[in-house]
Amino acid sequence: MRVFGYNHLNDFKEDPDIHARFIDVVKNEVIIETYKSETAHEKTLDKSQKDIIDFFNSLECKRMLVSAPTSYGKTFLMREIVYHNRDRYNNVLLVFPTVALLIESTSEMDGLVKSKELDYQIITSVNSNINPNGRNIFVYTPERTMQLLAAYPEIEIDFFFYDEVYKIDEGYYSDDEKKLHGEKSSVNIFEDDRTKTFRVSLYLLSKRVPEYYLAGPNLKQDDFGKGMRKYLDKNNIQLREVVFEPTVRIQVNAHASKIEEKHPLITTSKEDAFRLGSRKYEKVIGIARYIKTGDYGKTIFYCTNPSKVNEYAGYVARSDIADAVYDKRLLSFINHIGRSYDIDGSSKEWKVIDILRKGCGIHHGKLPRYIQKEILEQFNKGNFYFLFCTSTIIEGINTRAKNIVILNDTKGWKKLTAFDIKNIGGRAGRYYHYFIGRIFYAEPNLLKIQNSETNGLNFVTFDEPILDGVDLDNAEYSDLETDNADLKRERMKNQESYSLPRSVFIKNRLIPYEHQEKLLRLLLKDEEFDRFRKLIENKNLTRIFLKDNYLDKILDCFNKAGLIEEHIRTVYAAIGNNYFNKGFKGLLGYEIDKVENIGEKIDGAYRNAFKNMRDIVEYRIPKAISLFEPIFIYVAENKGASMSDFSLSKVIGFYETGVRSPFGAGLVEFGFPVDTIRKIESKFKELISMGVIEGKAFYLSKMEGIHALLDDYEKLLIVEAVKSIL
Repeated sequence: MRVFGYNHLNDFKEDPDIHARFIDVVKNEVIIETYKSETAHEKTLDKSQKDIIDFFNSLECKRMLVSAPTSYGKTFLMREIVYHNRDRYNNVLLVFPTVALLIESTSEMDGLVKSKELDYQIITSVNSNINPNGRNIFVYTPERTMQLLAAYPEIEIDFFFYDEVYKIDEGYYSDDEKKLHGEKSSVNIFEDDRTKTFRVSLYLLSKRVPEYYLAGPNLKQDDFGKGMRKYLDKNNIQLREVVFEPTVRIQVNAHASKIEEKHPLITTSKEDAFRLGSRKYEKVIGIARYIKTGDYGKTIFYCTNPSKVNEYAGYVARSDIADAVYDKRLLSFINHIGRSYDIDGSSKEWKVIDILRKGCGIHHGKLPRYIQKEILEQFNKGNFYFLFCTSTIIEGINTRAKNIVILNDTKGWKKLTAFDIKNIGGRAGRYYHYFIGRIFYAEPNLLKIQNSETNGLNFVTFDEPILDGVDLDNAEYSDLETDNADLKRERMKNQESYSLPRSVFIKNRLIPYEHQEKLLRLLLKDEEFDRFRKLIENKNLTRIFLKDNYLDKILDCFNKAGLIEEHIRTVYAAIGNNYFNKGFKGLLGYEIDKVENIGEKIDGAYRNAFKNMRDIVEYRIPKAISLFEPIFIYVAENKGASMSDFSLSKVIGFYETGVRSPFGAGLVEFGFPVDTIRKIESKFKELISMGVIEGKAFYLSKMEGIHALLDDYEKLLIVEAVKSIL
C-alpha cells in the first residue's frame, strides 16, 4: 500500500538493511526516492497521495476535484502541485474559508518559497502593492478573492486552489425560518451570506482560470446534485475520490447514563461502568473525566456557539480534572491578555482568563486572530489537554487532537447536517500523529442524523431552484436552467434603464445591481454629492476621512437610499467612530458600561465587543466603503472632477486591520495584537509613511525603544512576526 504515514507514526527509519541482498537494498532505495516529497524531503508520500499528484500532472485539461478524509493532506498536495508546475505558473491563487487557515497556509507557503528559493511574492492583502504581471502567490479568503477580481479585472491567474469546496452549498434559510429562531429581519445589504460569496467566487474563477484543484472532505459523487454534476461536466473537471481512512475511529455513545464504546473492527461493544449525570454540566465533566482517567489524549469539545464554549469550558476548569498552567510562554500570554483587555478590573471577571489558567483552551472565530493562533499552538504542544471550540474546527483548522466530543447538535440555530457531523468527527486522530481516535456523541440524535442523511453537494447556479438577483447577475445564460435564464433576461431588460455601468457594478458584484443603482441616483443629486466634495480636494485623504467621520455620512447615504435601516446606520457609525478614537478598548468599554451587574454578564460584554470588532469593524464597514468608492468616483468624474489619484484603500485597510502602516498590516497578518501596533504607530509616527521593507528596517534600528512599549509576551511575538515579513 505504501502507507508511509504509518512508518512515520512508528518512527520507522527507511535506512537500508545492511544484511539484505544488494538488489533488495537498491529496490528499497528506489521506492523511497520515488515517493519522496518534492517540497519537503523529510516527508514521503503515501501511494494514493502520489497517485493524485501524478493524475493531475497527466491531465491535458488540468482541473481536478479531490474528495479525501479530513487530515489527509489535501493542502500539502497543493504545494506539491504548485512546486511541480512552478515554471508554468506565474500567478497562483489559494482560497481558504477562514483567516485562521489563511495565516497557517501563508506561513507554509512562505517556508516553501524561502527553502526552494522561488521568486514568488506571497500576498495576503488586496491593499498590498500588487504587480499583476509579476510572479505572485495570493493567499485569500473568498471575500478577498472577490476584491482581487474587482481591483484587477484583467489579471491572468494560471492556477487556483479552492479549499473546503462544500461551502458553496451550505443551505438557504428563508426570513420566516430566521424569525422563528430569533434572527431579526431588517433592511441591511451588508448582512453576511458567505455561501453566496463562496459560490460566486468559485463560479467566476472556474470561468477565467485554466487550471485548478478543488478540495473537500467526505464528498461522494453518487450524492452530487444535478447542478454539481453539470458544473463538473461543463468545466471538464475530473473527480478523484479517496476512501482510505488513515485513522481508526472508535464511536463512543455518551448521551445516556453510561459510556459505550464501539470499535469499527471489533464486533463486541465495551460498556463502561463509568456513570454520566443527566445534566449538561455533569455530562461535560463526566466525559472529560473519562478521557483523562483513561489517558486517551488531547481532546476537542465541539460547542454550538461562543457562549457555550465559555460555559462548558468553565465546567471543566472549575472541576478537579483541570491542570493548572505552568508553561512560561503560556503564562506570559495569559498575563498579556489579562492586562491588554482590562478596563477598571473587568478582566478579573472575564472567565476566559481563569479557564486558560486552569489548563483548558477555547477557540472561536470572534476572538482576535493572534489569540486563536496562540491557543491552537499551545494545544498542539500539549499545554492544553482540552480545547473547547465552535464550528471553526469544521473549517479545516489543523489540530493534533486524538478525540472529538460533539456536545451539541446545532451550529448556531441551524441543525448540524450529516456532513457537518462527519467533518467534525474527522478531526479525531490526525494522520501522521495518531493511529486511533475517539468520537464522543453527547446528543442522542447525532448518530441518527449522521446515518440517515447523505453527503450531498450541489451547485445551485447550474440547477433548477429559482436564484436571487446576485446569482443571476453573475451567471452566464448558457449555465442557467430555463426558468432562471428567463429571469435573467427580465433583469437584463430592466437594467437597460440603469445609469450605473456594468463596469462599476462588478467592483462590488455581490451587492445587487438595483441597490447600487439606488445609491448612484442619490449621489447624483448635488446636495448629496457636495457633502463629500472635500474628500476630492484633500490630499491627506485618510486623515480627513477618519478625523471628520465620513463613515457616518456614507452610512447616512445608504440609509437615505433605503439600503440599511436607521438603527443600523447609528450602530455602525458609533462603533466605527469609537474604534477609530479608542481602538478595541473603546468597543469593550461601551459594552461593559451596558452591564448592570458585574459577574455573569461580563463575559457577554467581551463576546459582544469581539463580535462587533470582527463582524462590523473588520468586515461590514470596509464592505460599505468599498461599495461607496467606485460609485462616488463615477459620479465625481461625471461632474468634471479628476479622480485618477483618488483611493479609499488606506481607509478600508485601516478598518480591516486596525492599523495605518504597511509594516503594521504585516504584523496583523502574522497575528500580532492590533492595539499594540497602534501604540507603536502613535509613538513612532514616521512608520505610517514607510513601506513594508522600510518599516522592517526601521523596527530593527529602533528595536530597544519599541520593545520598551511591549510586555514579555509581545516581545516574543514581535520577533517571530518580523521574521515572517518578507
